Amino acid sequence: MSDQPTSFSAPKGTRDILPPESWRRLRVVDVAREIFGRAGYAPVETPVFEHTEIFERGVGEATEVVSKQMYTFTDSAGRSLTLRPEATAGLVRAVLENRLDKGPLPIKLMYWGPMFRQERPQKGRYREFAQIDIEVMGSDLPAVDAEVIELGARFLAACGVDCTLLLNSIGHLDDSCRLGYLAALVAYLRAHEGELAVEDRARIDANPLRTFDSKEAPTIEVMRGAPAITDHLCTSCAEHFASVRALLDDVGVDYVIEPKLVRGLDYYTRTAFEFVSDALGAQSTVLGGGRYDGLAEVLGGSHLPAIGFALGVDRLLLASKELEEWSPRLVDVYVVAVGSRAARASLALVTELRRAGIGADFDLMGRGMKAQMRGADRSRARWAAIVGDDELQAGEVTLRDMGSGDQERIAGDQLLDRVRTKES
Repeated sequence: MSDQPTSFSAPKGTRDILPPESWRRLRVVDVAREIFGRAGYAPVETPVFEHTEIFERGVGEATEVVSKQMYTFTDSAGRSLTLRPEATAGLVRAVLENRLDKGPLPIKLMYWGPMFRQERPQKGRYREFAQIDIEVMGSDLPAVDAEVIELGARFLAACGVDCTLLLNSIGHLDDSCRLGYLAALVAYLRAHEGELAVEDRARIDANPLRTFDSKEAPTIEVMRGAPAITDHLCTSCAEHFASVRALLDDVGVDYVIEPKLVRGLDYYTRTAFEFVSDALGAQSTVLGGGRYDGLAEVLGGSHLPAIGFALGVDRLLLASKELEEWSPRLVDVYVVAVGSRAARASLALVTELRRAGIGADFDLMGRGMKAQMRGADRSRARWAAIVGDDELQAGEVTLRDMGSGDQERIAGDQLLDRVRTKES
Protein backbone atom coordinates (compact mmCIF):
# COMPACT_ATOMS: atom_id res chain seq x y z
CA MET A 1 0.00 0.00 0.00
CA SER A 2 1.34 3.40 -0.99
CA ASP A 3 2.20 5.92 1.71
CA GLN A 4 1.43 8.79 -0.65
CA PRO A 5 -1.64 10.80 0.31
CA THR A 6 -4.61 10.58 -2.06
CA SER A 7 -5.89 13.84 -3.51
CA PHE A 8 -9.68 13.95 -3.73
CA SER A 9 -11.92 16.45 -5.44
CA ALA A 10 -15.67 16.94 -5.50
CA PRO A 11 -17.46 14.82 -8.14
CA LYS A 12 -18.04 16.42 -11.54
CA GLY A 13 -20.98 18.79 -11.47
CA THR A 14 -20.87 19.28 -7.69
CA ARG A 15 -19.07 21.79 -5.52
CA ASP A 16 -18.45 22.85 -1.95
CA ILE A 17 -20.45 25.84 -0.71
CA LEU A 18 -18.08 27.99 1.33
CA PRO A 19 -18.35 31.33 3.15
CA PRO A 20 -19.32 33.97 2.25
CA GLU A 21 -21.54 32.33 -0.41
CA SER A 22 -22.95 29.93 2.19
CA TRP A 23 -24.28 32.95 4.11
CA ARG A 24 -25.93 34.32 0.97
CA ARG A 25 -27.68 31.00 0.35
CA LEU A 26 -29.03 30.98 3.90
CA ARG A 27 -30.22 34.55 3.32
CA VAL A 28 -32.24 33.39 0.29
CA VAL A 29 -33.92 30.71 2.41
CA ASP A 30 -34.66 33.25 5.15
CA VAL A 31 -36.34 35.57 2.62
CA ALA A 32 -38.36 32.63 1.27
CA ARG A 33 -39.50 31.56 4.73
CA GLU A 34 -40.60 35.09 5.60
CA ILE A 35 -42.45 35.93 2.37
CA PHE A 36 -44.07 32.53 1.82
CA GLY A 37 -44.71 31.86 5.50
CA ARG A 38 -46.58 35.15 5.85
CA ALA A 39 -48.82 33.98 2.99
CA GLY A 40 -49.76 30.78 4.84
CA TYR A 41 -47.28 28.34 3.32
CA ALA A 42 -45.94 25.73 5.75
CA PRO A 43 -42.51 24.04 5.43
CA VAL A 44 -42.33 20.39 4.45
CA GLU A 45 -39.50 17.89 3.94
CA THR A 46 -39.53 14.74 1.82
CA PRO A 47 -36.89 12.02 1.24
CA VAL A 48 -33.94 12.77 -1.01
CA PHE A 49 -34.77 9.61 -2.98
CA GLU A 50 -38.08 8.17 -4.11
CA HIS A 51 -39.27 5.06 -5.91
CA THR A 52 -38.28 5.55 -9.55
CA GLU A 53 -41.87 5.07 -10.71
CA ILE A 54 -42.87 8.31 -8.95
CA PHE A 55 -40.86 10.27 -11.52
CA GLU A 56 -41.52 7.96 -14.49
CA ARG A 57 -45.27 8.33 -14.02
CA GLY A 58 -45.38 11.84 -12.61
CA VAL A 59 -42.73 13.67 -14.63
CA GLY A 60 -43.08 11.55 -17.78
CA GLU A 61 -40.91 8.80 -19.25
CA ALA A 62 -40.46 10.74 -22.50
CA THR A 63 -39.07 13.82 -20.78
CA GLU A 64 -35.36 14.49 -20.89
CA VAL A 65 -35.26 14.61 -17.10
CA VAL A 66 -36.43 10.98 -16.84
CA SER A 67 -34.81 9.57 -19.95
CA LYS A 68 -31.34 11.13 -19.57
CA GLN A 69 -30.79 13.01 -16.31
CA MET A 70 -31.92 10.90 -13.35
CA TYR A 71 -29.57 9.22 -10.89
CA THR A 72 -31.23 5.81 -10.50
CA PHE A 73 -29.93 2.83 -8.53
CA THR A 74 -31.12 -0.54 -7.25
CA ASP A 75 -31.02 -1.14 -3.51
CA SER A 76 -30.17 -4.42 -1.77
CA ALA A 77 -33.81 -5.52 -1.93
CA GLY A 78 -33.94 -5.01 -5.70
CA ARG A 79 -36.03 -1.83 -5.58
CA SER A 80 -35.38 0.86 -8.17
CA LEU A 81 -34.80 4.18 -6.41
CA THR A 82 -33.96 7.60 -7.81
CA LEU A 83 -32.37 10.70 -6.30
CA ARG A 84 -35.05 13.31 -6.80
CA PRO A 85 -34.52 15.44 -9.94
CA GLU A 86 -37.37 17.77 -8.93
CA ALA A 87 -39.60 18.24 -5.91
CA THR A 88 -43.21 18.33 -7.07
CA ALA A 89 -43.85 14.64 -7.76
CA GLY A 90 -42.47 13.67 -4.35
CA LEU A 91 -44.49 16.38 -2.61
CA VAL A 92 -47.71 15.17 -4.24
CA ARG A 93 -46.82 11.62 -3.21
CA ALA A 94 -46.37 12.84 0.38
CA VAL A 95 -49.72 14.64 0.34
CA LEU A 96 -51.53 11.54 -0.91
CA GLU A 97 -49.72 9.10 1.39
CA ASN A 98 -50.40 11.24 4.46
CA ARG A 99 -53.98 11.95 3.36
CA LEU A 100 -53.57 15.70 3.50
CA ASP A 101 -55.92 15.87 0.53
CA LYS A 102 -58.71 14.55 2.79
CA GLY A 103 -58.28 17.46 5.22
CA PRO A 104 -58.82 21.21 4.91
CA LEU A 105 -58.11 22.65 1.48
CA PRO A 106 -56.17 24.24 -0.05
CA ILE A 107 -52.86 22.73 1.05
CA LYS A 108 -50.10 25.36 0.95
CA LEU A 109 -46.53 24.10 1.22
CA MET A 110 -43.01 25.46 0.82
CA TYR A 111 -39.84 23.45 0.44
CA TRP A 112 -36.08 23.90 0.08
CA GLY A 113 -33.40 21.27 -0.39
CA PRO A 114 -31.08 19.47 -2.82
CA MET A 115 -32.05 18.01 -6.22
CA PHE A 116 -29.96 15.85 -8.56
CA ARG A 117 -29.73 15.79 -12.34
CA GLN A 118 -27.05 14.27 -14.50
CA GLU A 119 -26.71 17.03 -17.05
CA ARG A 120 -23.81 18.97 -18.53
CA PRO A 121 -22.42 21.28 -15.83
CA GLN A 122 -22.37 24.95 -16.76
CA LYS A 123 -22.52 28.32 -15.09
CA GLY A 124 -25.23 28.23 -12.45
CA ARG A 125 -26.21 24.62 -13.26
CA TYR A 126 -24.86 21.69 -11.26
CA ARG A 127 -25.63 18.01 -10.89
CA GLU A 128 -26.48 18.59 -7.25
CA PHE A 129 -28.32 21.87 -6.78
CA ALA A 130 -30.45 23.60 -4.16
CA GLN A 131 -34.03 24.38 -5.05
CA ILE A 132 -36.87 26.32 -3.41
CA ASP A 133 -40.50 25.43 -4.16
CA ILE A 134 -43.97 26.51 -3.19
CA GLU A 135 -47.07 24.45 -4.01
CA VAL A 136 -50.82 24.95 -3.57
CA MET A 137 -53.08 21.91 -3.90
CA GLY A 138 -56.84 21.63 -3.83
CA SER A 139 -58.14 24.63 -5.79
CA ASP A 140 -58.39 25.44 -9.48
CA LEU A 141 -59.49 29.06 -8.97
CA PRO A 142 -57.55 31.64 -11.02
CA ALA A 143 -56.87 33.53 -7.78
CA VAL A 144 -54.56 30.70 -6.71
CA ASP A 145 -52.51 31.10 -9.91
CA ALA A 146 -52.32 34.86 -9.38
CA GLU A 147 -51.24 34.46 -5.74
CA VAL A 148 -48.44 32.04 -6.59
CA ILE A 149 -47.13 34.24 -9.41
CA GLU A 150 -47.32 37.39 -7.27
CA LEU A 151 -45.40 35.66 -4.47
CA GLY A 152 -42.73 34.66 -6.98
CA ALA A 153 -42.45 38.24 -8.22
CA ARG A 154 -42.25 39.63 -4.67
CA PHE A 155 -39.65 37.07 -3.61
CA LEU A 156 -37.40 37.83 -6.59
CA ALA A 157 -37.73 41.57 -5.96
CA ALA A 158 -36.77 41.05 -2.30
CA CYS A 159 -33.68 39.18 -3.47
CA GLY A 160 -32.68 42.02 -5.79
CA VAL A 161 -33.39 40.21 -9.08
CA ASP A 162 -34.49 42.29 -12.08
CA CYS A 163 -36.58 40.04 -14.29
CA THR A 164 -39.49 39.75 -16.71
CA LEU A 165 -42.52 37.52 -16.20
CA LEU A 166 -43.45 35.39 -19.22
CA LEU A 167 -46.98 33.97 -19.11
CA ASN A 168 -48.90 31.41 -21.12
CA SER A 169 -51.61 28.77 -20.89
CA ILE A 170 -51.01 25.28 -22.27
CA GLY A 171 -54.60 24.13 -21.73
CA HIS A 172 -55.97 20.87 -20.41
CA LEU A 173 -54.79 17.54 -21.76
CA ASP A 174 -58.10 16.51 -23.31
CA ASP A 175 -59.72 16.30 -26.71
CA SER A 176 -61.18 19.81 -26.55
CA CYS A 177 -57.91 21.52 -25.73
CA ARG A 178 -54.29 20.40 -25.75
CA LEU A 179 -54.71 17.12 -27.64
CA GLY A 180 -56.16 19.10 -30.52
CA TYR A 181 -53.23 21.47 -30.37
CA LEU A 182 -50.71 18.63 -30.25
CA ALA A 183 -52.21 17.20 -33.41
CA ALA A 184 -51.74 20.56 -35.14
CA LEU A 185 -48.19 20.91 -33.79
CA VAL A 186 -47.17 17.40 -34.85
CA ALA A 187 -48.56 18.03 -38.34
CA TYR A 188 -46.48 21.24 -38.51
CA LEU A 189 -43.34 19.48 -37.29
CA ARG A 190 -43.82 16.64 -39.79
CA ALA A 191 -44.06 19.18 -42.57
CA HIS A 192 -40.74 20.70 -41.44
CA GLU A 193 -39.03 17.56 -40.15
CA GLY A 194 -36.09 17.85 -42.54
CA GLU A 195 -35.35 21.36 -41.26
CA LEU A 196 -35.20 20.34 -37.58
CA ALA A 197 -31.94 19.56 -35.80
CA VAL A 198 -31.37 15.80 -35.92
CA GLU A 199 -31.70 15.35 -32.15
CA ASP A 200 -35.07 17.14 -32.16
CA ARG A 201 -36.71 14.95 -34.79
CA ALA A 202 -37.29 12.14 -32.28
CA ARG A 203 -39.31 14.54 -30.13
CA ILE A 204 -42.06 14.82 -32.75
CA ASP A 205 -43.68 11.63 -31.47
CA ALA A 206 -42.20 11.39 -27.96
CA ASN A 207 -42.73 14.93 -26.65
CA PRO A 208 -43.45 17.51 -29.36
CA LEU A 209 -43.84 20.40 -26.88
CA ARG A 210 -40.16 20.04 -26.00
CA THR A 211 -39.19 21.31 -29.45
CA PHE A 212 -40.03 24.79 -28.14
CA ASP A 213 -37.20 24.41 -25.61
CA SER A 214 -34.57 23.34 -28.15
CA LYS A 215 -31.28 25.24 -28.13
CA GLU A 216 -30.44 24.14 -31.69
CA ALA A 217 -30.49 27.00 -34.21
CA PRO A 218 -32.32 25.09 -37.02
CA THR A 219 -35.10 24.02 -34.64
CA ILE A 220 -35.40 27.49 -33.13
CA GLU A 221 -35.95 28.90 -36.61
CA VAL A 222 -38.61 26.29 -37.42
CA MET A 223 -40.46 26.94 -34.17
CA ARG A 224 -40.85 30.62 -34.97
CA GLY A 225 -43.67 29.64 -37.32
CA ALA A 226 -45.22 26.92 -35.16
CA PRO A 227 -48.91 27.19 -34.25
CA ALA A 228 -49.59 28.89 -30.91
CA ILE A 229 -51.33 26.89 -28.21
CA THR A 230 -53.31 29.94 -27.11
CA ASP A 231 -55.17 29.76 -30.44
CA HIS A 232 -56.38 26.24 -29.54
CA LEU A 233 -57.59 26.73 -25.96
CA CYS A 234 -61.08 25.49 -25.11
CA THR A 235 -63.55 28.02 -23.75
CA SER A 236 -62.98 26.99 -20.14
CA CYS A 237 -59.17 27.28 -20.35
CA ALA A 238 -59.37 30.56 -22.25
CA GLU A 239 -61.65 32.04 -19.58
CA HIS A 240 -59.38 30.75 -16.81
CA PHE A 241 -56.34 32.33 -18.45
CA ALA A 242 -58.16 35.63 -18.93
CA SER A 243 -59.09 35.65 -15.22
CA VAL A 244 -55.49 34.97 -14.18
CA ARG A 245 -54.31 37.91 -16.29
CA ALA A 246 -57.00 40.21 -14.88
CA LEU A 247 -56.04 39.32 -11.30
CA LEU A 248 -52.37 39.96 -12.01
CA ASP A 249 -53.38 43.34 -13.41
CA ASP A 250 -55.31 44.02 -10.19
CA VAL A 251 -52.22 43.45 -8.02
CA GLY A 252 -49.81 45.28 -10.31
CA VAL A 253 -47.76 42.34 -11.58
CA ASP A 254 -46.49 43.08 -15.09
CA TYR A 255 -46.18 40.22 -17.58
CA VAL A 256 -45.51 39.43 -21.21
CA ILE A 257 -47.70 36.87 -23.01
CA GLU A 258 -45.39 34.28 -24.55
CA PRO A 259 -47.43 31.83 -26.70
CA LYS A 260 -44.36 29.62 -27.25
CA LEU A 261 -43.73 29.12 -23.53
CA VAL A 262 -44.25 25.52 -22.42
CA ARG A 263 -43.03 23.68 -19.37
CA GLY A 264 -40.97 20.58 -20.12
CA LEU A 265 -42.55 18.13 -17.67
CA ASP A 266 -45.63 16.10 -18.61
CA TYR A 267 -47.69 17.04 -15.57
CA TYR A 268 -48.20 20.72 -16.47
CA THR A 269 -51.65 22.03 -17.47
CA ARG A 270 -53.18 25.46 -18.05
CA THR A 271 -51.13 28.33 -16.56
CA ALA A 272 -47.39 28.20 -17.28
CA PHE A 273 -44.95 30.95 -16.35
CA GLU A 274 -41.29 31.82 -16.10
CA PHE A 275 -39.35 34.74 -14.67
CA VAL A 276 -36.33 35.45 -16.89
CA SER A 277 -33.31 37.67 -16.29
CA ASP A 278 -30.87 39.24 -18.75
CA ALA A 279 -28.13 38.64 -16.16
CA LEU A 280 -28.14 34.91 -17.00
CA GLY A 281 -27.53 35.07 -20.75
CA ALA A 282 -29.22 32.55 -23.04
CA GLN A 283 -30.22 30.25 -20.17
CA SER A 284 -32.26 33.07 -18.67
CA THR A 285 -34.89 31.39 -16.48
CA VAL A 286 -34.62 32.19 -12.77
CA LEU A 287 -37.97 30.78 -11.61
CA GLY A 288 -40.54 28.68 -13.40
CA GLY A 289 -43.80 26.95 -12.65
CA GLY A 290 -47.36 26.25 -13.60
CA ARG A 291 -50.47 24.20 -12.96
CA TYR A 292 -50.40 20.41 -12.66
CA ASP A 293 -54.06 19.56 -12.13
CA GLY A 294 -53.77 15.90 -13.13
CA LEU A 295 -50.60 14.83 -11.29
CA ALA A 296 -52.35 13.45 -8.20
CA GLU A 297 -54.49 11.18 -10.38
CA VAL A 298 -51.43 9.95 -12.29
CA LEU A 299 -49.90 8.95 -8.94
CA GLY A 300 -53.01 7.03 -7.89
CA GLY A 301 -54.93 9.70 -5.98
CA SER A 302 -58.19 11.49 -6.62
CA HIS A 303 -58.47 14.73 -8.58
CA LEU A 304 -56.42 17.42 -6.84
CA PRO A 305 -55.85 20.62 -8.86
CA ALA A 306 -52.55 22.29 -8.01
CA ILE A 307 -50.02 24.94 -8.99
CA GLY A 308 -46.51 25.81 -7.87
CA PHE A 309 -43.07 26.98 -8.89
CA ALA A 310 -39.43 26.10 -8.37
CA LEU A 311 -36.23 28.11 -8.49
CA GLY A 312 -32.57 27.16 -8.36
CA VAL A 313 -30.65 29.01 -5.65
CA ASP A 314 -27.41 29.05 -7.67
CA ARG A 315 -29.03 30.79 -10.62
CA LEU A 316 -30.88 33.22 -8.39
CA LEU A 317 -27.60 34.32 -6.78
CA LEU A 318 -26.05 34.81 -10.22
CA ALA A 319 -28.95 37.09 -11.17
CA SER A 320 -29.09 39.03 -7.90
CA LYS A 321 -27.27 42.35 -7.69
CA GLU A 322 -28.37 42.92 -4.09
CA LEU A 323 -26.98 39.61 -2.79
CA GLU A 324 -23.79 39.63 -4.88
CA GLU A 325 -21.66 41.04 -2.06
CA TRP A 326 -24.02 40.49 0.86
CA SER A 327 -22.75 38.96 4.08
CA PRO A 328 -24.17 39.21 7.58
CA ARG A 329 -22.65 41.16 10.43
CA LEU A 330 -22.95 38.67 13.29
CA VAL A 331 -20.01 39.65 15.49
CA ASP A 332 -20.65 42.81 17.48
CA VAL A 333 -17.60 42.69 19.76
CA TYR A 334 -14.18 41.14 19.14
CA VAL A 335 -12.20 40.67 22.33
CA VAL A 336 -8.48 41.43 21.96
CA ALA A 337 -6.40 39.98 24.78
CA VAL A 338 -2.90 41.33 25.56
CA GLY A 339 -0.93 39.04 27.85
CA SER A 340 -1.49 35.56 29.29
CA ARG A 341 -3.86 36.66 32.07
CA ALA A 342 -6.07 38.51 29.61
CA ALA A 343 -6.01 35.57 27.20
CA ARG A 344 -7.37 33.33 29.94
CA ALA A 345 -10.05 35.87 30.85
CA SER A 346 -11.20 36.41 27.26
CA LEU A 347 -13.30 33.23 27.04
CA ALA A 348 -15.26 34.25 30.13
CA LEU A 349 -15.82 37.71 28.64
CA VAL A 350 -17.08 36.51 25.25
CA THR A 351 -19.27 33.92 26.97
CA GLU A 352 -20.88 36.65 29.06
CA LEU A 353 -21.51 38.71 25.94
CA ARG A 354 -22.95 35.77 23.99
CA ARG A 355 -25.26 34.78 26.84
CA ALA A 356 -26.56 38.34 26.82
CA GLY A 357 -27.37 38.11 23.12
CA ILE A 358 -24.34 40.04 21.88
CA GLY A 359 -22.34 38.53 19.00
CA ALA A 360 -18.78 38.07 20.25
CA ASP A 361 -15.56 36.40 19.11
CA PHE A 362 -11.91 36.27 20.14
CA ASP A 363 -8.50 34.95 19.12
CA LEU A 364 -7.97 31.19 19.30
CA MET A 365 -4.45 31.09 17.84
CA GLY A 366 -2.39 32.83 20.54
CA ARG A 367 -1.57 35.78 18.25
CA GLY A 368 -0.18 39.19 19.19
CA MET A 369 -2.24 42.34 19.45
CA LYS A 370 -1.72 43.51 15.84
CA ALA A 371 -2.76 40.14 14.45
CA GLN A 372 -5.77 40.10 16.76
CA MET A 373 -6.84 43.52 15.49
CA ARG A 374 -6.64 42.17 11.95
CA GLY A 375 -8.87 39.33 13.14
CA ALA A 376 -11.31 41.90 14.47
CA ASP A 377 -11.36 43.57 11.03
CA ARG A 378 -11.98 40.25 9.28
CA SER A 379 -14.85 39.47 11.66
CA ARG A 380 -16.50 42.79 10.68
CA ALA A 381 -17.07 43.48 14.38
CA ARG A 382 -18.42 46.88 15.33
CA TRP A 383 -16.13 47.15 18.33
CA ALA A 384 -12.95 45.70 19.71
CA ALA A 385 -12.87 45.16 23.48
CA ILE A 386 -9.17 45.34 24.37
CA VAL A 387 -8.13 43.74 27.63
CA GLY A 388 -4.56 43.81 28.99
CA ASP A 389 -2.93 43.52 32.40
CA ASP A 390 -3.69 47.17 33.19
CA GLU A 391 -7.36 46.79 32.30
CA LEU A 392 -7.67 43.55 34.27
CA GLN A 393 -6.14 45.08 37.37
CA ALA A 394 -8.43 48.11 37.14
CA GLY A 395 -11.51 46.03 36.21
CA GLU A 396 -11.81 47.95 32.95
CA VAL A 397 -11.98 47.39 29.20
CA THR A 398 -10.77 49.60 26.33
CA LEU A 399 -13.65 49.79 23.82
CA ARG A 400 -12.60 50.76 20.29
CA ASP A 401 -15.03 51.74 17.53
CA MET A 402 -13.77 49.72 14.54
CA GLY A 403 -15.29 52.19 12.11
CA SER A 404 -13.97 55.49 13.41
CA GLY A 405 -11.00 54.25 15.41
CA ASP A 406 -12.20 56.17 18.49
CA GLN A 407 -11.73 54.40 21.77
CA GLU A 408 -12.52 54.87 25.43
CA ARG A 409 -11.72 53.06 28.63
CA ILE A 410 -14.79 51.96 30.57
CA ALA A 411 -15.56 49.87 33.63
CA GLY A 412 -15.87 46.18 32.74
CA ASP A 413 -19.37 45.96 34.24
CA GLN A 414 -20.48 48.75 31.89
CA LEU A 415 -19.49 46.93 28.70
CA LEU A 416 -22.87 45.26 28.11
CA ASP A 417 -24.86 48.44 28.63
CA ARG A 418 -22.44 50.51 26.53
CA VAL A 419 -22.57 48.06 23.60
CA ARG A 420 -26.37 47.89 23.75
CA THR A 421 -26.59 51.69 23.86
CA LYS A 422 -24.34 52.01 20.82
CA GLU A 423 -26.41 49.35 18.96
CA SER A 424 -29.58 51.36 19.42
